[in-house]
Amino acid sequence: MKRPLRALRDVGVVVLLVVTFTTLLMQFAQGSPGRAILGPRASQDQVDALNHTLGADRPVIEQIGSSLAGYVRLDLGHSLSNPEQSVAGLAAGALPVTASIIGLTLAISLVGGVLAGLAGALSRPSVDRAVSAAAVSILSIPPFALALLLIVGVAIGLGLAPAGGWAGSWPANLSYAWLPSLALSGLLLPQIARTVQQRARELAGEEFIEAGEARGLSRSRLTFRHILPNVLLPVITIVGFNASFLIAGAVVVEAVFGVPGFGQVLSTAVSERDYPVIQGLALLTAVTVVLINFLCEVLYVVADPRTRVAS
Repeated sequence: MKRPLRALRDVGVVVLLVVTFTTLLMQFAQGSPGRAILGPRASQDQVDALNHTLGADRPVIEQIGSSLAGYVRLDLGHSLSNPEQSVAGLAAGALPVTASIIGLTLAISLVGGVLAGLAGALSRPSVDRAVSAAAVSILSIPPFALALLLIVGVAIGLGLAPAGGWAGSWPANLSYAWLPSLALSGLLLPQIARTVQQRARELAGEEFIEAGEARGLSRSRLTFRHILPNVLLPVITIVGFNASFLIAGAVVVEAVFGVPGFGQVLSTAVSERDYPVIQGLALLTAVTVVLINFLCEVLYVVADPRTRVAS
């Protein structure tokens, strides 16, 4: 019971912090949200009317309380640029796209990172050095730069994937999703590969591995039955630690590829200074990060039952 209750507490704390921060940010945005949205040419009466509509003319504590009350009712408000469109509706339309990109990114990163790490640790020294060099090189490239390189080389040069857009239905979406996911995996795959490589190298010298070799167990059996389960624990930690970076990277990569996910909605909201949309997406993103970390904790306990006593 401790972990679910702690997750619920964490979500509550995150909601309070995000609402407080975004409300204060709106207060200091070029003097007032109304002025920031309408620009310097708008009259003061227009600015005051918009501030009243936003509730920005009320005390900060009252604004925070009003926002929290709305979120408890699962009401994220409405867009300023399109008042008939709810923030929840915008998020619901973009969420499956972003979730698909991140899910495919995790699959590419986990499979590719674990296999590359095991190959580097358990193969010839030349392979080990090549995996290390490749991991460091990929990790040094920002996601947006890697996305541009893949568009030029893979999409335009080789014609293996569309340079952007979204099909809108599955499985046709897969041809549009794999290249952005590959670009985003540059954040996670090298870290997983390096961690698995180091941990597998340490395990290869352990006594129980040497005992297995003495009993005549094959290298593949030792790798997948004894080494692999032990390298998965730090991989789970890496995924949880990088959850926020993955979501932030997805926003950037989606903008580069023109994918209609959170990135497109957020970039449009920022350009139009649509504060309710920005605040709502910031809140959903923060809560998602907390939930991903909670899921990683659960997986950690499943993978290593010894931690159940401590939890």
